[in-house]
Amino acid sequence: MTDQRAAFAEPTWLMDRVLDDCLDTPAFVYNQAALTDAVQRTRHVAQESGCKLLYALKACGVTSVIRQLTGLVDGIAASSLYEARLARDAIGSAGTVHFTSPGLRGDEVEDISGLCDYVAFNSLSQWDRFGAEFEAHASCGLRVNPHLSFVADQRYDPCRPASKLGVPVDRLRSLAEQDIQQLAGLCGLHVHANCDSTDLSQLAATVRLLANELSPLLERCRWVNLGGGYLFDEATGIDIFIDAVGDLQRKYHVEVFIEPGAALVRKAGFLVTSVIDAFESDGVNVAVLDTTVAHWPEVFEFAFQPDVVGQVSDGRWRYILAGCSCLAGDVFGEYAFDEPLAIGSRIIFPDAGAYSVVKSSFFNGINLPSTYVLSASGELLLTNRFTYDDFLIRCGATSSVVV
Repeated sequence: MTDQRAAFAEPTWLMDRVLDDCLDTPAFVYNQAALTDAVQRTRHVAQESGCKLLYALKACGVTSVIRQLTGLVDGIAASSLYEARLARDAIGSAGTVHFTSPGLRGDEVEDISGLCDYVAFNSLSQWDRFGAEFEAHASCGLRVNPHLSFVADQRYDPCRPASKLGVPVDRLRSLAEQDIQQLAGLCGLHVHANCDSTDLSQLAATVRLLANELSPLLERCRWVNLGGGYLFDEATGIDIFIDAVGDLQRKYHVEVFIEPGAALVRKAGFLVTSVIDAFESDGVNVAVLDTTVAHWPEVFEFAFQPDVVGQVSDGRWRYILAGCSCLAGDVFGEYAFDEPLAIGSRIIFPDAGAYSVVKSSFFNGINLPSTYVLSASGELLLTNRFTYDDFLIRCGATSSVVV
């Protein structure tokens, strides 16, 4: 197979660690240096625009990653009780915890309100039912659906028709005009209106829409959370965004937050696998890996082909790289290499740091990947290895039960 060290964009010592025989596969490996670099680039945008930087925990819940991030961000954004607990445990009193979820449960309100500093209710129904309980503990706001779409695929468009995500901007505007007392106690607005965009002029357009449509509410607010959905570390249109946020702050004197998730962790993680079988099927070479798309469900969900370290477009040896589950569509894609694969060949998928570990499953009883951290000095540290006991617990048993 092509020399993966030559094809790897990271330092040679890092590649040596990844190819080290002592690394169990499959494995998710997080590069601390890459994580710090992504945060610093995103933080630069935040500082230039006068925004505070939060980390959206939903992208990656690996505890070692969270511990590293807590010293680099101003707070953590959570979407459930368990995420809120994890966020508070990680950040302690050194930062703030922010919460919004379409699935707020009445029996969890007391616990969540004791953990979070900022809460954005997803609907007016949530506001009416739970606002008074939260106001004693947190700064409360509403999530807004600006009805300004930039995402072609409605599966990932927060502003899709009949969206469950946020109060429609026209409904909120009408309420402010007709019965603003119903919104007494409102401290902030939250908007998350995109997915994986690098164009911050789109976010600037959203900011200006809020200012135009909801000015009476913004005059009451102390903060605005612009959410995630943008890859701030690769962004264009930064100057346009900075101008829009500046106008918002000058006019309304609000604290502004951004809460990227994938922008901070995607490039810091990669999935390392091994070939466990290779054969020909209908004239095509198939290499079966010791992982599955169930370990990285967005490959199947988004129907995209991830990159592979060492692939070459005109390589002589072509393979379908397939996962090891019984699902026929458990396929990562077709790739070409300069050298043939063999049993034991390492296959490395970069840019696997976001929405992989948090979505992975034990489908078919296939064990979850171990997780490792690569320190800045090149030390490879095992942080978690799953066992049969973990699988049993997912099946509803206790750790000591033999079925």
